[in-house]
Amino acid sequence: MIQPLVSVVIPVYNVEKYLDRCITSVVNQTYGNLEIILVDDGSPDNCPAICDEWAKRDKRIKTIHKTNEGAGLSRNAGIDNAGGDYVLFVDSDDYIDLSATEKCVEALRKNNSDVVMFGRVEVKSNGETKIKPILTDKYFFADEEVIQDVLPGLFINEKGFGVGVCGKMFNLAKIKENGIRFCSEREILSEDACFLLKLFNHISSVSLLDRNFYYYYQNANSFSRTYKKNLPEMNDRFLSFCIKLCEKYGYSEKTVSYIKARYHIYALTGMKHVIVSDMPFREKKRLLSQLHGNKTLTESLTDDVLCLANRNSRIFWRLFRKKCFGICCLMLLYKAH
Repeated sequence: MIQPLVSVVIPVYNVEKYLDRCITSVVNQTYGNLEIILVDDGSPDNCPAICDEWAKRDKRIKTIHKTNEGAGLSRNAGIDNAGGDYVLFVDSDDYIDLSATEKCVEALRKNNSDVVMFGRVEVKSNGETKIKPILTDKYFFADEEVIQDVLPGLFINEKGFGVGVCGKMFNLAKIKENGIRFCSEREILSEDACFLLKLFNHISSVSLLDRNFYYYYQNANSFSRTYKKNLPEMNDRFLSFCIKLCEKYGYSEKTVSYIKARYHIYALTGMKHVIVSDMPFREKKRLLSQLHGNKTLTESLTDDVLCLANRNSRIFWRLFRKKCFGICCLMLLYKAH
């Protein structure tokens, strides 16, 4: 039996300390029929040379060198150059279990699924790991279940699977035939969530694996973990863009509420980045006060959205609504550590 070809797309930027670990985890997969696409996003360090060296060592690897545009547009370059039946996205400071590809292909073929999702393990710089629990007793969803049960839950990790495209394998034809591409994370926060909202309109079935195959390295210097001054504006654009997609595809109000909950998760994460930054405490408090004037943020803090947050986050947002910014700062400082 001919094995399906799996395209593994790895955007690469400024990760020379971790790149060999990532690529090693892919080339040593128990499933061998791979094409591995390393997309050098104009990396200023030794990554371009590392990519080229790997391509010489393994004929399954090809390297694309391009100007710096960010992870989202680098993944697009990978999609455009991919020729597989399935595609797997891996970030270059992360790595995957050696059996990940084999088990994903088995699930996709067994159920004739368009997407398979699996859990992740968070890895700290000191080597400590934390397994993110998978919270479901159902592992196959079809037709309306995909839109009603799977898609909304991704926005709050309801079943242990989030909106990141890493930790999922996709039918590549569904992506290419429908022209699904990533937007830039420099313009709209969470290019992954926007990608999935567009793709799931064309998805017929989803399989879940009760395994944690993806190792997410908590790199303090990564784009998603650093303070960005324009994050509130990017987050507002994310919410507006996602709501427009929901209207376009006829997604439910439930999905909109879950997207709003994700919007507040991003807002809270941005506030944590403020708190752990080097700016004075008074400036941190001022920024929180300034955020209270953000109409999109305050008006979307409705009770139906707050009920989707965990207990501590609900307490925080209620204090935020009452302008208890000093207490909010202390809560964020505690959560950040």
